[in-house]
Amino acid sequence: EAAEAAEAAEAEEAALLAASPDGWLRSILDELQQSVEELSPASARRLRAELARDHTPFAPAWRASFADVTAHGVCGVCGADLSAGPLVPAQRARLREGLLAAAAARGPLHGLALRAFGEWVSRRGYKYVVDGANVAYRNQNYDGGRFSLEQVGLLLDELRRRSGGASPLLVLPKVYLTARLVPNHTQPRVVPSKER
Repeated sequence: EAAEAAEAAEAEEAALLAASPDGWLRSILDELQQSVEELSPASARRLRAELARDHTPFAPAWRASFADVTAHGVCGVCGADLSAGPLVPAQRARLREGLLAAAAARGPLHGLALRAFGEWVSRRGYKYVVDGANVAYRNQNYDGGRFSLEQVGLLLDELRRRSGGASPLLVLPKVYLTARLVPNHTQPRVVPSKER
């Protein structure tokens, strides 16, 4: 059965290559994006060399080169907006275990608390979890920048729209909920001489 499945997959791939070389390459690149976190330099060089070969059905329309990607996910070579792919299950598991290990390294209660919080969130089925402080301070690192509740509200409204009206979970550190004045980490803090 496994041999038959592999043979069928090869036949399907050969048919796609014959019908649409660009479609075949796009399917390979999409698969790479979903299953490979980072292309090794050797694999990147091989891919670039293969695409540059004259006998390939892609030359000269396709080319591969190393590129920097901006903080906003734009390719430095072609200017394309690169969308972030979802985590595959193995990546999600590694991320989860890494977070739990980091919390446990701060103390056993931290690890237990984070695990309990994760289970609580999972039971409630939130589609989105928002780090409110990071959203509120985004792009606020200028003179007069501040914690922006408006930014948080705009994001929450957009996420509700995307999820058919379901509310996202907004997470904020306790200090933002109990302080009379919201801390403003975008401004330099002057440390009194007795604290130095």
